[in-house]
Amino acid sequence: METRFRRILLTALMLCYSSLLVAQQPAADDDSVMIEPSIERIEFDEAQIDTEDLEILLMLGYLSIEDFGVNELLQFNLNYHVNESIFVQVSFGQSDGGETSYEIITQGAPLLTPSERELSYYNINIGYNLLPGEAFLGDQLAHNTAFYLSAGIGVTEFAGDDRFTINYGAGYRFLLNDATGIYTDFRNHVFDMDTFGENKATNNLAFTLGISWFF
Repeated sequence: METRFRRILLTALMLCYSSLLVAQQPAADDDSVMIEPSIERIEFDEAQIDTEDLEILLMLGYLSIEDFGVNELLQFNLNYHVNESIFVQVSFGQSDGGETSYEIITQGAPLLTPSERELSYYNINIGYNLLPGEAFLGDQLAHNTAFYLSAGIGVTEFAGDDRFTINYGAGYRFLLNDATGIYTDFRNHVFDMDTFGENKATNNLAFTLGISWFF
């Protein structure tokens, strides 16, 4: 009985000694067991406005001249980018007014001569890039984009007279690369007309698509 008790006591002492040895061993370095993620960064080029601040645009579209139908429109813009948010724009546009509904129905004498139907305008606007962003085509190139608002004043020559004009609108710009961009623009030109004997403010809506070059 005494021999058995000694064996149990000796076994207990050995277990305690082994526990003390394990407790005294230094903890494993956390860095040795850290799992490093195998994620590779994808490099891509970003299309952005180059150091040049001037931009010229060629725009084509349609102009809805109130009472004179929807007609083709050619427009040239010159933009000066003050900073990333604000730009100043000078624009020139040309179109031709069609026949009015009165002329079509009555088949009478035309209200305007061919030269008086030629419409041209000069505007100066201030624009603001409201929602700049990026668009990705593939995984190698990011294209800068912007939704912008603009408004300004100018002069419209139509129906034999020069007419003070207020214009306002919005557009979207997509930069193909550092020097070239694509634009879409929707604008309202407001000026007074008195063709039918009563002077009234007319709304003349223009929709254009164009391409630009920075220089």
